Amino acid sequence: MAAKKLGISYTPSGGSPVYSFQIDNFGDNAMPRTYVGAISYDMSASGANLLGGAAYGQKYQWVVSTIMGTTDALAFDAMFRAWDIDRAAGLTAACGIVDQTWGSDVITNAVFVTAPSYTRMGPKLTMVSFGLQEV
Repeated sequence: MAAKKLGISYTPSGGSPVYSFQIDNFGDNAMPRTYVGAISYDMSASGANLLGGAAYGQKYQWVVSTIMGTTDALAFDAMFRAWDIDRAAGLTAACGIVDQTWGSDVITNAVFVTAPSYTRMGPKLTMVSFGLQEV
């Protein structure tokens, strides 16, 4: 069985460096990919079903907590800062995503909705936790 991986990449507006990460550990057995869940269901006064939400399929979100080498965690932070600089400048800033964690592969773009946080796990390891949402 092939390893379950989540690929994240970003190329800043300046063109370099190109950041690319393959994540294959997620801290527990939960899948990092879920749906945003931006639909609503209600019933009218007459009993009719009212289903609301955007006129497109549910978007994906990724909630990730992974352990990586501290050098890689520093590079991940540099990628986030490059993405954030482009976003703050009003540029179209989105990370490329290749999700092979379960089911059919998902290839899409996403933005950070939860900035990364970092936890020291030892002299050479860092836990990196963050959230992405499909755009």
